[in-house]
Amino acid sequence: MTLVADERSRLAPQHASPEPSAPSAWRRTLDAGWPDAPEPAPLDPRQSARERILAAATVDLVALPVPKEFGGGGAGLLGAAAAQRRLGAVDPSLAVALNMHMLSTGLLADHWRRNRDSSWMLLEALASEPFLIASAFAEPGGSSNILRSSTRAERTARGFRLTGVKFPCSLATTAEMFCLSAQIEGTDTTIVAGVPAASKGLCVTGGWHSLGMCASDTARVELHGVEIESQLVFHEAASGSIDELVIGGLVWFVVLVSATYHGALCALLDLAAEAPARASSARREAALSAAAASLCAFGASCRGLARDFDDGELTGEGALLAAAALRLELGATVERVVSGLRPLLGSAAYTLGSAASALVVDLLAAHHHPPSVPLAEALIAAIGAGRPPTLDLTA
Repeated sequence: MTLVADERSRLAPQHASPEPSAPSAWRRTLDAGWPDAPEPAPLDPRQSARERILAAATVDLVALPVPKEFGGGGAGLLGAAAAQRRLGAVDPSLAVALNMHMLSTGLLADHWRRNRDSSWMLLEALASEPFLIASAFAEPGGSSNILRSSTRAERTARGFRLTGVKFPCSLATTAEMFCLSAQIEGTDTTIVAGVPAASKGLCVTGGWHSLGMCASDTARVELHGVEIESQLVFHEAASGSIDELVIGGLVWFVVLVSATYHGALCALLDLAAEAPARASSARREAALSAAAASLCAFGASCRGLARDFDDGELTGEGALLAAAALRLELGATVERVVSGLRPLLGSAAYTLGSAASALVVDLLAAHHHPPSVPLAEALIAAIGAGRPPTLDLTA
């Protein structure tokens, strides 16, 4: 892979862990109901983002959603979400990056359970020699339909030849495989495939100059006639169709990213609880209580959707509706908690280099994850009105 000249600056060491030395009483209460999760590997803030990601990618974490029969942790969505939440409280950028691996691995495990195909080989490899899989679906400029890809797949004798760009893509230089979508040329069919990072014609360039989440190893992945074999394609469907894989993908992503930000918000609550008094005890307690109440309700919603999806109690349009609702609640909770805690944090929330300001900026990214707020609202409206749900905002 090709790295750009500003690699050192893009992956420079970021702020130290925002998590206080010991969780507050508020945090211990908010931890209730979440299953145990792997202990995050010790992180050194002096390391680059790339080094921290690779250090955190222990076999316990990387293979957590892999079925036990293949040597993995056997965790479902709830267990994976608990791991993401724990990591989000320690290092949100790192958690957002590894969120994409957890999503890809979880979907692959779900796919194998439904189809019992050759995908077991990749799952077994993940458990025996842990490596990272990036989710590369976003494309430059965005799209009114997140299911349609501008990346093109040309059929070959052995599989497909891929040409296109994926951006922004987390784990861009640390992943050994990219899970991505492409549209088959001359058809209205989209494939989802695994593409080895070492493939000829695949290169990583540039970086995403974001305000926060700067340690997520996010860059531009370019595909210049990349050849893949048909065995690496694990899904093929009409472009824009909402099937089991699409619904599962949305549910897994929304739950995982919500759990990640729940952990980061809990860390912010701890910082506010430890901050020097800047208000009367009654005002301070009221602000902390309001934030804790919001996080309690949000966490319960996140766990509830994960558990119902794991148990098979929520499928189809019901699962789609719940995922869209949780996505809306994610943005609302971030706004409510951050604005409520800001008076307690004081100038620390605006001081460069402080743990509080780093968290506040990182939390802004919650508003920019798919599905967008307009799309989530459109999904809820369509399902409520009895119309077929669509991920195309122009429909």
